[in-house]
Amino acid sequence: MKKIHRALIGCGRIGFLLENDPLRYKPCTHYGGSLAAGLPVTCACDIDAERLDKFSKTAGIPREYCFAGHTELLETMRPEIVIIATWTDSHEEICVHAARNGARVIVLEKPVAPTLAGAERIIRECSTAGAVPVINHERRYDSRYRKLKSLLDKGKIGRVKTVNARMLTAGHRGASSPGQGGGPLLHDGTHLVDIIRFLFGDITTVTGEFTRESRTSGYEDRAAAWLKTESGIDIFLEAGGSRSYFVFELEISGTEGRVIIGNGYERLYTGRKSKLYTGFRDLEETDFPSFRSNNCFTELYRESGRLRKSRNTIPISTGRDGMKALEVIHAVYLSSHLNRQEISLPIDPGEIDLNAIFSIS
Repeated sequence: MKKIHRALIGCGRIGFLLENDPLRYKPCTHYGGSLAAGLPVTCACDIDAERLDKFSKTAGIPREYCFAGHTELLETMRPEIVIIATWTDSHEEICVHAARNGARVIVLEKPVAPTLAGAERIIRECSTAGAVPVINHERRYDSRYRKLKSLLDKGKIGRVKTVNARMLTAGHRGASSPGQGGGPLLHDGTHLVDIIRFLFGDITTVTGEFTRESRTSGYEDRAAAWLKTESGIDIFLEAGGSRSYFVFELEISGTEGRVIIGNGYERLYTGRKSKLYTGFRDLEETDFPSFRSNNCFTELYRESGRLRKSRNTIPISTGRDGMKALEVIHAVYLSSHLNRQEISLPIDPGEIDLNAIFSIS
């Protein structure tokens, strides 16, 4: 019987190393998630020989199944499941090569690609080759956010009117390379944009701005935007901001109540007769509906196993979802470049010149 190979391309932080973080809920990497789901990695590559050797020993993978480059790995092992946990500017090349060499499922780290044209090519090449791309926007697999979606769909807080979305962290670090595609809004804020789409549907218009603290060129330190959904919800978004802490949070206001959800907490508030003002109603915190806790990385790879066996299964996080998140982010950048002009979606990939927007070359 032919051995089914599962390849990890990139044995860095999200690929493997974060399993050593004593505080994180495990598994917290692609290696850990695939192992927990019963789909252990069988071959790997990394450009760092020392890191690859460490991974080989930890995972118990023979050295002959470990490679310095993705081309040799893909053409030699022809893995059916390929995990791409490399720098963003390498995603397109590796993903296309994997699809053309027999991969059936390609788990791709966010953001999907630096450019919309690159994202479109990934989707097109995978479709032609019969491969399924799955983008690691992990909160789609988190039972808390799935419970929240059910709560909102059932009208627990009435009709959603506004959302305040925050991904507060440090500003941009390092050089601004054209192949990276953006700063904090892209590289961490893509999770925020994607979960907004998951919960509230497609974005139709974007008005935004980005700022830098001590530079006149390069990627942003902070981005802010006003997004409008197809159903008329107003979403106010902030990402980056040169904070000395990390916050990922959605504050959702409906006609009958309010929800706040973030990393490790969820709170529900519903209306009651006011104890302070005659004829008014206040909000009171009530129990958030119960849910079965899960691990998003394990769920992602359980789905990957199903996708390998069935071509009729649609992933929770598709290549097109990844592209749509990228489109919103690039629309924020474009709007800022055009003096906060409102941008209607979809946009033509040819409209986005990141080098001009960020004054880089």
